[in-house]
This record gives sequence, structure tokens and C-alpha cells, in this order.
Amino acid sequence: MLERTTRPPPEYEPLDWSSAAPTSILARIDEAGIVGMGGAGYPTVSKLASGLHYGTEHVVANGVECEPGVHADRSLMRQHLSQVIEGLHIVGHCLGCDQLTLAVADRETYRIFQSSDIADVKCEIVSDHPANGEERTLIKSLFDQTIPPSAYPSQHGIVVLNVATLFAICEAVRDGYRPTDRVVTVLDEDRWVDVNTSLSAFCSDESQMRLGSVATGTIDRGDATIDLTTNAVAHDRGKLTRACIHCGWCDDVCPRSLPVEAMLRSQQSTSPQDDLEPHFDACFECGACVVVCPSEIPLLDWIRQGKLEASARRLKQRALKRFERRNQRLTQHLSEETDAREARIRTRHEW
Repeated sequence: MLERTTRPPPEYEPLDWSSAAPTSILARIDEAGIVGMGGAGYPTVSKLASGLHYGTEHVVANGVECEPGVHADRSLMRQHLSQVIEGLHIVGHCLGCDQLTLAVADRETYRIFQSSDIADVKCEIVSDHPANGEERTLIKSLFDQTIPPSAYPSQHGIVVLNVATLFAICEAVRDGYRPTDRVVTVLDEDRWVDVNTSLSAFCSDESQMRLGSVATGTIDRGDATIDLTTNAVAHDRGKLTRACIHCGWCDDVCPRSLPVEAMLRSQQSTSPQDDLEPHFDACFECGACVVVCPSEIPLLDWIRQGKLEASARRLKQRALKRFERRNQRLTQHLSEETDAREARIRTRHEW
């Protein structure tokens, strides 16, 4: 059983959301500072406002959790499913949408849902694959609909929210609480953790920690703290890394068919391949390659570094082009001034 520390009184006046106007619900969500708690951290009020603007046909509660050793969302659903579902209802009421779906990847949560006798919400099971928690992949699995890279799902009638986000919406709207804690998988154990807790509080030795899971987390450089997007805290296994054996498993498992091994070689070489730059940008960091790597190479660390370097190169190229255009303008201006001066000198004046 997840034990939660005693909280102070609610910060806001509870709302009767069933009769509240969408503007009132959006204002409360905005005031409470709720963001996407699945990892993106995108302001929830902006996503819902987009859903209102474009019209929403489906609202999806994303309970698909496929990272190895991470089960915070599953624990939350198993013990607080009613609040998650009420949060889903609140969003449905706000967006004027009655097509509500809970997506999960484990059968135990599905059985709990079935025994709860919830008639107006559909529960769907998707395969337990690291990529399926990503909202575009989930939409494809649920509705066989492809969202183009240039658009957001809300622009195509589908709003996807993480189950922890929906739980926070329920507490903010129905009960008046601002989210100040969340369920986190800390070294394989799920617990409520206060926001802004330092990672050093979970480590009794000098071992390296990751903010997030072993597969997709980022290495703690000494100042990392828990925020609303943190679903896990794990030990880094970098010291266990071995050399790449060129098995190709990372390429095989990538949901976007990216040449992961070639991307790794490029990053480890002294001369990165420029033609691989679009592949770095296409990676949505599901961690599937990290999970299957027999050498336990932190592939996402290399890919993220590649993204940063590619972005830096683009900025440098844009700055260089601006500099060249400026020089061309100055040269042309100087040339025009010189031509004009020479023309004035050659002109015969009658005075």
C-alpha cells in the first residue's frame, strides 16, 4: 500500500466540475500548474485549450508503462483508479467529449478496471513494448490513425493525458489541491515523493544516479531533483557497459527503424556523419534500444548528445549564413557608395 504523508489543507476552493464551465476548469488546471506527468512536461492547460479549439473526438488516459523496472503509474492506477477515472471524466466534460479510453499494458490493471464496473469508459490493452507509451504510437495502436510529425494529436481530435496527470487534475479540480508530490519508482520500489526532493536523498553511497529509469533517465550531475515529470529514480549502470558487439538488436527493435548502431559509431568516432543528423532528430527516446542491448550501452546518452551536437551545428550554420549575408550587404553598400562617389567626381558642374 502506498503511504502518503499528511498534507496541509487544500489551497483552492473545490469545484463542482459536473456543472462548471470549461473556462473555470481550465483556469483551475492552469492555476495549479499541472503539466504532462508522463515525462513531456507540456502545460496541460495548453493541450486542453488546443482540444477545445480544434474539437475533440477522443480523450485517452495513457497508463501504458513499458520501461524496465518502472511501475509508478501501475501502482497509482491499482490504488487510485477511481481518481484517475474521475480526472478523465473532468477532462471529457471540459472538452465536451464522451468517448473516453483508458489504455494499459498489464492485465492486472485491466482486471481491476473490469471489476470496477465503469460503464462510460473503455479500457484497452496494448502490447508491453517500450514505444507504445509514446502518444502517437499509442494513437496508432488504438485507432489506427497516424498523426503527421508536423501536427499535434489535439489538432486531429485526440487528446492523450498520462494517468498521473489525470489524478492531479482530479485533486486540483474536485479537492482543491495543487500537485506537490507524485508516485515515483525509487530503486524498484514505488512510493510517494515530494517535488523538489534531491536525488541524493535516495543514495547512501557514492554511486551514480539517474533521474528516470535505467533505459531513459538522465545522469545526475549533482543537482537533480524530483519534479512532476519524474516517474523513476535508478542507479546508473554505466560501469557495467561493454563494447558494442554489432549484434544489430538495437536496429531491429527501434519502432522508427533508425540505424541505431551506425548512430552510435558516428558519435564514438572523431568524424561524425552529417547524413545521420535527421535520424537523431527522429528518435523520440523510447529506450527500446537500451533495453535490448546485450552490452548494456547507454545508447540514449549517445543519441541525446548527437541531438545536441546536431542542433549546435545547425545554429552555427544559420549564424554563418547570417554573417555571410551581412557581409554581402555591406560589400554591396560600399560598392554602391564608391560607384556613386566616382559618378559625382566625373560629373561636370556648370557654375
